[in-house]
Amino acid sequence: MLKIVAQFEKEVLMKKIINLILALFLVCSQAANAEVKNMNNLINQDRLVNSFIRYAKIDTGSDPAMAEKKIPSTEKQFDLANLLADELKKLGLEDVNVNEHCVVTAKLPANIENAPIVALFAHVDTAHDVPTGVVKPQIVDYKGGDITLLNGKIIHAEDLKDEIGHKVITTDGTTLLGADDKSGIAEIMEAINVLVENPSIKRPEIKVVFTPDEETGLGLSIFDTKNFEADLAYTVDGGAPYELDTETFNAFNPEITITGKVVHCGYAYGKMINSLELANEFVSKLPKNETPSTTRGREGYYFVDEISGTAEKTTIKMLVRDFDLKKAQERVDFLEKTLKKIEKENKGCEIVFNPKPVYQNMKEYFNQMPEVITYAEEGIRRSGLTPVRNSVRGGTDGSHLTLEGLLTPNLGAGGINFHSQTEFVSAETMAKCCENVLNILQVWAEKSPEIMPKILKNGRRK
Repeated sequence: MLKIVAQFEKEVLMKKIINLILALFLVCSQAANAEVKNMNNLINQDRLVNSFIRYAKIDTGSDPAMAEKKIPSTEKQFDLANLLADELKKLGLEDVNVNEHCVVTAKLPANIENAPIVALFAHVDTAHDVPTGVVKPQIVDYKGGDITLLNGKIIHAEDLKDEIGHKVITTDGTTLLGADDKSGIAEIMEAINVLVENPSIKRPEIKVVFTPDEETGLGLSIFDTKNFEADLAYTVDGGAPYELDTETFNAFNPEITITGKVVHCGYAYGKMINSLELANEFVSKLPKNETPSTTRGREGYYFVDEISGTAEKTTIKMLVRDFDLKKAQERVDFLEKTLKKIEKENKGCEIVFNPKPVYQNMKEYFNQMPEVITYAEEGIRRSGLTPVRNSVRGGTDGSHLTLEGLLTPNLGAGGINFHSQTEFVSAETMAKCCENVLNILQVWAEKSPEIMPKILKNGRRK
């Protein structure tokens, strides 16, 4: 009987110990979850907004014509680059530098052992499509309806449907805002502020990189990706905070030069070849239902971006885009065959065709380390969002970086109506994008023990 009692007491004791362990585990789990759930509480939204407005006021418009000669294409991009470098130094980051090409780099060391190196990229330049100049941001406490700006510009309620109750930042309507990509810059800077202020948050090693001339497509032509020490990267240059850009167009920017034959108009019969007329003939042969305004989703297109010239010589600049590389190449081949036919039918003219490949779809490269996607999705879920993998109808610096071996998906930065005077971003959306960055970095820190063997075996480290 005594043995039975002793055994019973032993089992009771064991149950108490197990229950105590489970309770402690639950408390720790809840504490960890509370830290994750409350990450947004660490973000100083006022500081984030003030930083964005400070950056937006600096004119950093790039110039595609000059970009083919030098990077940065405009010296004024240094104004923001140098300001960011000063702010990073004040935050105590290491190896802060602005090089001769206006690339800002800095490092925040890991606070855990055996950690990945995660790079965060954003670009300092703004698009040339619309006026840059002196940007005059304004904050609207949005209650609903259209927002009317100067020059008759209107931000329609349909674009603002998710912003009711938010602080919406717009321009006065005379320039673009520059949320592409100064919202991304501000979000990265705020994330770094939070990590510096809260050293208890686990983090990998973080490389901060701000680059010039993303909008010209040539900014990373001077970036030494091969020797850049990072295991993976994210550009913060996308749209909605729940979106994760994992696929981009294959891009060609063809340039066509048509040289005709000019003769006095009074004696031109059978002799003159007007290059402008040949340009018009060429454009007329492009498919009418395969333009940016007639395609969507995963449909590719042809776009005549610029025609300039005289009767003697005309230059045509185009964009050719498709998610399928084979189809993109077929589009380029169609252009070349069409031009050769026109040249053959108009003896005496000369047509030079330069296909100018720009970037490729980055989707397939992520199979090398799918964690760059799945860990980002986990971080976005921790922000209370449902992640959506997006096929972006464009390209990012991540396209170039990924093809160079540095896997770089694109995170949402929150802006709407990029490249227009009706561009806007809300304070709340920027805060959520910043929260995503912080949560994604924390996921990489937590997953370090399981991912580092793979990184060291198959990754970029020398």
